[in-house]
Amino acid sequence: MEEESPQKRRWGLLLLQIALAAVVVVSAVNIGRILLGYRQGSESYETIRQQVTVSRPQSAASGEEEAPVYGVDMELLLQQYPDAVGWLYCEGTRIDYPVMQAADNDYYLRRLPDGSWNMSGSLYLDWRCPADFSSGLSIIYGHNMKDGSMFADVWKYASQEWYDEHPAMTLQTPEGDLQLRVLYGFVILAQEWADNGFDDPANRALLVDWAAQHTTFSAPAGWAAEEPLVALLTCTNRSDEERYVVLCEVR
Repeated sequence: MEEESPQKRRWGLLLLQIALAAVVVVSAVNIGRILLGYRQGSESYETIRQQVTVSRPQSAASGEEEAPVYGVDMELLLQQYPDAVGWLYCEGTRIDYPVMQAADNDYYLRRLPDGSWNMSGSLYLDWRCPADFSSGLSIIYGHNMKDGSMFADVWKYASQEWYDEHPAMTLQTPEGDLQLRVLYGFVILAQEWADNGFDDPANRALLVDWAAQHTTFSAPAGWAAEEPLVALLTCTNRSDEERYVVLCEVR
């Protein structure tokens, strides 16, 4: 066998180094794009919060003066973002976002409330659900983003400790504020959700039974899943095929 010449070896090594350098450059560019997308999404939502967050007087049954609470001016939100149907907030978490709704479940998957494309997407209500959350089950979707934004904190309900610290959320709507009492959290394959028809009103009892049997935390005794219900859906950190669902009762 003819031995490879030193010159050929040098050229081969040089080509390998160039290829590796190209891989590093492409990877760096892709990472940069992802980080830029995160930053743009975060800045966009912070701008929206600054635009619509207002101080509201807190009612006091005792008649004593109470410190104001902060909420969202829904009229102003709708003026700027007509597809908004509510605002979801959970104290002590990063869940503090508008909830959008379009004519399908794809539009806001990768779009911000202003319609611009972004990997973070928006929280959005299933297109088949009434915009006033009056159905027996309303489904809100959101991404489990690696930077901790959007519905990343929903996945944390897999921990009893996290649940104990955040057992309720607030959903502001144009019709008034709704309190969401968190009842169950469970992991399910995306296909299983479809196969069981859990988005079908006729199968809501099946959904509640499944949730009770597979919940990752225990709610206080006496809490029961009575309609209307709100389900929050996101991906787990383990598989793109898994979904983590938090089932809440509207109070």
